Amino acid sequence: MKRYILSMVALLFLLPVALLSQELNFSYKATRVLMDSTWDTNNEPVVKGIIEFYKPEMDRIMQQVIGESEVEMRSSRPESLLSNFAADLLLEYGREKSSSYVDFSLTNFGGLRAALPKGPVRRYDIFSIFPFENYVVVLDVPGSSVRKLFDSFARNRVEAFSHNVQLEIRSGALKDVLIDGQQIDDSKTYRIVTIDFLMSGGDNLLALKDATAVEQTGALLRDAVIESIEALTAKKKKITSAITKRVKFEE
Repeated sequence: MKRYILSMVALLFLLPVALLSQELNFSYKATRVLMDSTWDTNNEPVVKGIIEFYKPEMDRIMQQVIGESEVEMRSSRPESLLSNFAADLLLEYGREKSSSYVDFSLTNFGGLRAALPKGPVRRYDIFSIFPFENYVVVLDVPGSSVRKLFDSFARNRVEAFSHNVQLEIRSGALKDVLIDGQQIDDSKTYRIVTIDFLMSGGDNLLALKDATAVEQTGALLRDAVIESIEALTAKKKKITSAITKRVKFEE
């Protein structure tokens, strides 16, 4: 009886493996569905009432102009006006809010979901670009792990970082990286301002999981962006950005 039970248990473990080893043959069909007013039918009355109550005030807030951009900014790898704007703003914000000096900033291209328009910039535009609830954090990361971070950029794909970092990639391998004009010191601890999504290894940035300390700012990235833009506007300055060749590729 025991032998029979053990045989059944073994079969239960082996069956999934056997199934997985078989070639999966399937097909699928996908279409794009436009989410417009044609879907506004059979709405729940209570929910509809709540939305209608808050919508006028939300529309007023979201349509507020908070600044003006000199140019339209879009996002693309390895660097772009929008990604450079976001990363450089993040560095400035981190250095202003953190308890001690921040070495550089880092954010991800995947978190930039729309373009920044030329001319008047509304609060709505910032919510469109930064739709996720990503909090700004400052990480203490060993130099050896910072080197691993940029090595992963060379081997896989780069993410957005601040203007004071210069990355050189040759034939898919890390050639050189400078932070404030200095080579990475493996024995040093670097302070990186980034977002909590990346802190936990998001977008495969596993090197950030080596952080030895985390400083929570309590601010969402988009709130930091809005605050910084409003500060520029108060100084009668426009939103601007530039391509600085912070990433260089060689064959």
